[in-house]
Amino acid sequence: MAEPTHIGRYRVEGPLGAGGVGMVFAAFDPVLGRRVAVKLLRSDRPEVAEAGQRLRDEAQAMARLAHPNVVTVYDVGEHEGGVYIAMELVEGLSLRDWLAETPRPWREVLGAYFQAGRGLAAAHDAGLVHRDFKPANVLVGREGRVRVVDFGLASAATGASTLPHVAA
Repeated sequence: MAEPTHIGRYRVEGPLGAGGVGMVFAAFDPVLGRRVAVKLLRSDRPEVAEAGQRLRDEAQAMARLAHPNVVTVYDVGEHEGGVYIAMELVEGLSLRDWLAETPRPWREVLGAYFQAGRGLAAAHDAGLVHRDFKPANVLVGREGRVRVVDFGLASAATGASTLPHVAA
């Protein structure tokens, strides 16, 4: 996938990560004057229609949450045959990389997992079960605040619907 200069109204600044079905970019929202992260599905994949619906479902699941330990969703839309989701840009590391970066006191590690647990509890209170919680799906911001991300495998707590995973 070639790096776009714009995705919807967002001006792309550069890549943040890539996976089998999409990429995540740092971008700027000129309407609201803030930096965001934009997850864009590859439009050259045959399963893009199904994956696009899953990404919309992920956006809806995440948008139902308003919690400091869950990444905030701002927008979902279409771009050149693909689907994107714009969300809070967390400058920092994944919990996996944060843990590997340097030895940390157990209380600091426990505190990070406690914050992630608060985010997961908020998701559960909103009727969602994450189902793919792992250190790679948790971001630790430079200020130390932890946010749970990637609700692509989330399902309704009642078990009524399942939202399959969309890898970035």
